[in-house]
Amino acid sequence: MSYFPNNDEEKELLQFIGRYQYLNGNNVKYFFKTQKYYRKRITNLVSRNFLKRIKLDLILDDAGIKYLKMIGAEYNKLNRDKRYVPRLLYLSNIGAFYNKCETVKFIPSFEMKDRKIYTTTSRKYIGILSIKGIDYLTYRISKDHDNKYLGAVIYDIQKEKDYKNIIVFIDDVSRININDFSFGNNQVLIIQDDEENREELKYLHSIDWNKIIKDNYKNKVVLSEYSFCDYTNHKDKFISIFKFLDAEKISKIQYFLRENKNKNIDIICNKEIENTIRKEIPRANYKIVDLEEYIEKEIKIYD
Repeated sequence: MSYFPNNDEEKELLQFIGRYQYLNGNNVKYFFKTQKYYRKRITNLVSRNFLKRIKLDLILDDAGIKYLKMIGAEYNKLNRDKRYVPRLLYLSNIGAFYNKCETVKFIPSFEMKDRKIYTTTSRKYIGILSIKGIDYLTYRISKDHDNKYLGAVIYDIQKEKDYKNIIVFIDDVSRININDFSFGNNQVLIIQDDEENREELKYLHSIDWNKIIKDNYKNKVVLSEYSFCDYTNHKDKFISIFKFLDAEKISKIQYFLRENKNKNIDIICNKEIENTIRKEIPRANYKIVDLEEYIEKEIKIYD
């Protein structure tokens, strides 16, 4: 080979594309710390037949396949089925976004070897997002998915037995009935599918809720054993916390308030989801908190 990839970032990129088959050109930025010259490096890999461009996407070329075989890395044969390529590109997009993340690991559906049913024809999940060791079976509902597909996702979650924590990425939250996604799981998080929320998902389990409670309630409440709230004084104070919309928690709160007309609940959330929760639980008392102030985020340094 006239050009041998000896840069760790380029090696990682080739192995990633070998694993996911496709990578949209806009997602290459997630693999390089120095953003200034990465396009030139991609051009070099293409000119030396390690990568090939298909319109806006990258796939392995002959030299790239030979290179992965030489270093003993696994790669998946390219799937050119036009019905399946958009799904592969979305999986690749999620994988690239969390590729260097220390708190979130993504396992795409095609690597869930314990699943006996082929996911392209039956199950609708896209994979597992493991956030600080907690696994979330993950789905996606795009603007291109019709109501039949939406119903299939709901049915899929309903019959799921192994995973009790679910994430549903959706392009437009307003198109769904949140109560349709409550089946008695631990969590069903309904998340607007955009880059900002994907970034916030990294810190789902990094929020200092204890400090938030202390700042707002001093030491007058304790952790709750009830399923509909997170903190309580066991008398007249019930507090439920939200980072994202949680269909299961919303359903439990609705039931509690229906059965206890003389009681109410405090909901702590950020401004972004306040209006949506208010529509579902108008009776609650709302405390809007800037959760960013209670997250210790990793510091990234770029050249």
